[in-house]
Amino acid sequence: MKAATVYPRACLIPQRVTQQSPVALSNWKPRRNRGLGRMRCVFLAAGIALVLAPLSVAQEVHPRYTIVDRGPALVRTLTDTPALNNHGDMAIWHSENASLMPGIVFHGKETISIEGENNFTLVYPSDINDRLTVVGTLQAPQDLRFTRAFKWSDNKLEILGSLGGAYSAALAVNAAGDVVGNAQVSSGGKHAVLWRTKQPRDLGLLAQGDYSSARDINDKGDIVGEANLVPNGKPQAFLWHAGKIQQLPKLPGGTICSAQAINVNNAIIGSCDVANGIAHGVIWRDGTVEDLGTLGGEDSPSTALDINALGQVVGSSEDDGRQRAFLWEKGKMINLNKLIAPNSGWMLLVASRINDNGEIIGRGYFHRTTHTFMLQPDQALNKK
Repeated sequence: MKAATVYPRACLIPQRVTQQSPVALSNWKPRRNRGLGRMRCVFLAAGIALVLAPLSVAQEVHPRYTIVDRGPALVRTLTDTPALNNHGDMAIWHSENASLMPGIVFHGKETISIEGENNFTLVYPSDINDRLTVVGTLQAPQDLRFTRAFKWSDNKLEILGSLGGAYSAALAVNAAGDVVGNAQVSSGGKHAVLWRTKQPRDLGLLAQGDYSSARDINDKGDIVGEANLVPNGKPQAFLWHAGKIQQLPKLPGGTICSAQAINVNNAIIGSCDVANGIAHGVIWRDGTVEDLGTLGGEDSPSTALDINALGQVVGSSEDDGRQRAFLWEKGKMINLNKLIAPNSGWMLLVASRINDNGEIIGRGYFHRTTHTFMLQPDQALNKK
């Protein structure tokens, strides 16, 4: 809240000092010379404005989040991100050398290592649920084309079954332990897959397409992702519900869409291109799609990466040609760098996950080095 500016009676405002005003004017008395009084009124108002301006600015930039450094970050792609659950536990990857990269779980004050198996020594966690079940992908450093989906719980690593091909990837897990991702089929294509039992389930394709990949699953068992309509065609966003896969609507004039996450209220987020071919973050609700906008102009791209139960969305957008992390809430996209202390040493680039408590993780520059961050909300401030 900005401090109120108080003017004397000569400025046609009753002479009364409120508690917000830092300047006491109760002893000020206007002179009979009306012209001189008006001039003094102007100068006095200007002086008050100068006094109050720093106070207003200080209040406006009060940090909404405390930032926690989680160490150097190894970047894969924009959508391959570390994992976060509602307890604030994180699962990330940590490179020790070119041929060894364990997964790391931050569980309270405990740090747990997830080791690969046999030749698959590169561990990429993708998601973690509140029961501390972690899913992700193993890679062999000798040949990065071949991957294996894994599920880790109770300090035990399980390799998930394939659809007959050489590779698979687990991308999300819900509260019940259901896992989704993609796997190669015997014909060589990649299909969206659900691991609910020992036998993986092929979620199918859209129209005459040959590719699909599941990106998220909510606690109701609804699944979202992307798939093409024809072989080698452009990806489209899909929802898999009650055993059926269906395409989600595009933005007017657009040709490409991808769904990244779905919350318990069936709100879905991702990205679609607009008529000029630039990708914008979007949200699907009740069968309709809404453009979330960008931090820059119409020609600036944005991507929505996660949504929590409250409908808060996080992702990344260009702002004046520079990549910046964003929070979208109440219909407005906000640069997250404006919600942390200005002297923190951080520049937040991508916000990849947000939990139901409003905690956010992502990556950014910390003293010119790429690090993983966690933003912890100031509870007292966020309740206002």
